[in-house]
Amino acid sequence: MDFINIVLASDDNYAQHTAVTMASVLHNTKSPRKIFFFLIDDEIKPENKLKITKTVENMHGNIEFVKIKNNDLNNCYVSGELSRASYFRLDISNILSEKIKKIIYLDCDLLVYADIAELWALDMQEKPLAAACDLGIMASGRLRDQKNNYIGLAYDAPYFNAGVLVMDLQLWRLGNYAVDVIALASDNKFPNHDQDALNKFFMDKWQEIPLKWNVIPPVFNLFVKILLKNELRKKAIEAKLNPAIFHYAGGYKPWEYKVYTGFNEGYYKYLAMTEFRDSIMPQFDKRRKNRSINRQIFRLRLADFWAKLFS
Repeated sequence: MDFINIVLASDDNYAQHTAVTMASVLHNTKSPRKIFFFLIDDEIKPENKLKITKTVENMHGNIEFVKIKNNDLNNCYVSGELSRASYFRLDISNILSEKIKKIIYLDCDLLVYADIAELWALDMQEKPLAAACDLGIMASGRLRDQKNNYIGLAYDAPYFNAGVLVMDLQLWRLGNYAVDVIALASDNKFPNHDQDALNKFFMDKWQEIPLKWNVIPPVFNLFVKILLKNELRKKAIEAKLNPAIFHYAGGYKPWEYKVYTGFNEGYYKYLAMTEFRDSIMPQFDKRRKNRSINRQIFRLRLADFWAKLFS
C-alpha cells in the first residue's frame, strides 16, 4: 500500500491536541488505512502515547512514534509560547527512514476539514517544499520591514506559514538541506523562529499551495490590512469560506474556551472521537496569558460581514 505520510511533533502539553488533529485527518479522508502518522515524541507520557495510539487505530489509521536525535536543535532560539518541538520539522529528512520520500507536516493546533489526499496529490513542481502564503505577514508593512531586515526578503516576495508543509525528503537529503536550515535557526534569533529560517533558506525554492490548506487567524478573521489589498482579499475570502485546514495559530486556542459556534466547535467534535474525550474542558494553558473570548467572537462576526460584503 502507498501510504500518505504525515508528520507531527509534540510534547506532553500538546498530546491531547495532537490526537484531535489526527482524528480530524482520519475522519475526513476516504481512505484512513492509507494514513500513516509519524509523531516526533518530545517526552510524551506513556499513558498519553497510549491514548494517541488507540485514537488512531480505532479510526483505522497507522502511527509510529519517533525520537529527535539532533542535539543542535537544543541551541535554537525559543521565546514566548514556542516550545522546542517547533524546530523538529527542520530535521525530518534525517529522523525518518530513507524509504520515506515525501511527507506532509502538520502543526498540532489545527483541524483538517478536507481529504488530506488532495493535498498529497498537489504538484510540487520539483521543489523541496510546498506551503501556503502567510497573508498576515504579507499584508503588514511593519512585518514586511521586519522580514526584509532579518531574512532579506524582498518587499514584493511571498512569505509562507510553516504550520502546514509538504516536503520532498529525497530533495532534502540530496541537498543536505537540514544541516543548513538548522544552522540558520541556531545562529540567529529570528522573530518567527524556524519559520523565518525556512523562508530565508527556501526563499526562491518553494511551491505555493492554495490558501485553503492553511487558514490562519488573519485570514479567518479577515484583518483590515488584508481587506485593503485586492489580491490578498480575494484569496482570503475564498479560503475562509472553504477551509481545508483551520489553523489556530496565535493567541486564541480552541481548547481554552467552551464551545463557540464559528470558532471552536470543530475542536470539540473531533475531541469526542479521541481517547481524550473525557478530559476536563476548557483547558487553560498556564504558559499563556488569558484572553477574553469576546474579542475573538467579535472579530469572527465582523469577518463574516466582510466576507458577505465582498463576495
